[in-house]
Amino acid sequence: MIQLLREFVAWGKPAVEGSSAYEADEVFDVRLDRRTEIWRTVGFFSWFIGGATALWLLGIVMGLHLLIFFYILIEGKEKWKVSLIMSAVIFLLVWGLFEYLLEIRWPPGALFR
Repeated sequence: MIQLLREFVAWGKPAVEGSSAYEADEVFDVRLDRRTEIWRTVGFFSWFIGGATALWLLGIVMGLHLLIFFYILIEGKEKWKVSLIMSAVIFLLVWGLFEYLLEIRWPPGALFR
C-alpha cells in the first residue's frame, strides 16, 4: 500500500526536471566475444543437466548438497573447508527441516528404489 501511494504522489522521485526516476538495477553495457558467450552457456547448461541428473539418481537429500558442494568448489573457486561447511548447512537444512521436523519425506533417488 505504501509503495502504491509513493507511485501515485511521486514521493521520493527526483525534483530536477528531465532526470530519470529511481532505478533499482544498474545497467551495464558489457560486450563479450562469441567464444566466451558459448563457453558460459555450455557451462550453465552442464551444471543444470548435471544437477538434475544428480537429483534424479541420488534424490534431493543426497544430491542437492553434493551439487552445491561441487558448484561452490569449482565455479565459486572456494576452498574445500568452505565448500564442505556450506554443503553441510544445506544438508542439515533439507534433512533437518523437511525430513526431521516437518516429516516430509522426499522421494528416494533412482539408484535407491
